[in-house]
Amino acid sequence: MPSQTFIVRAHSRTIYTKPLTFVCAKCEQMTTRECYPGNPPKYCLKCSPKRKKGSATQKPERGMFHATHYLIAPSDTKTEICLEKAPQPGWYWVRTALDWFAGESIIQYHKEKGLHSQGKLLSGYSIELLSVEAVTETTPSQPSEALSVRPYTVKEVCRRFRCSDKVLKRMRTTPDMPQWSQSRDPEGIAWEWKEGKYFPVIG
Repeated sequence: MPSQTFIVRAHSRTIYTKPLTFVCAKCEQMTTRECYPGNPPKYCLKCSPKRKKGSATQKPERGMFHATHYLIAPSDTKTEICLEKAPQPGWYWVRTALDWFAGESIIQYHKEKGLHSQGKLLSGYSIELLSVEAVTETTPSQPSEALSVRPYTVKEVCRRFRCSDKVLKRMRTTPDMPQWSQSRDPEGIAWEWKEGKYFPVIG
């Protein structure tokens, strides 16, 4: 008889299946299934809908943060930000480098209505466009002196890309690896995976 064991705090609990006879809601045939305690099934094994694959629900990877504006506080302190389109027409999320990969911004911007935080107007704050030189993306053709041409470990690359080892493992064998790694690298350098190590692509 099938069973599962759960560890709950300081003790474990084993539950068993039991045969349950019911009428299938689709084919209306009498069927018997081995079920765990809980809500009874509605369909037989033939009519049961197929589960969606987990890859279909995965969020797309974000590229590197590139500032486009300054957020100016009442104290004249400037913070580099970029504007990301919000679901509401005309509104943008104000994103900093700190909340680009993790967390969500609570500040929104509208060209006519100004800056708002959780629905409240931010008085004294303003947005200033960066200069053309500051907005230009840096895509060097050669690695920097600090980045030597040698094999890099998973830990080193994950720290550089600011991603998990699971994401890196999933992307390393795909044709999009060079383009994806270039978007995640802080210097815009493409990477490749061979012989179990990661190497920066030169030239």
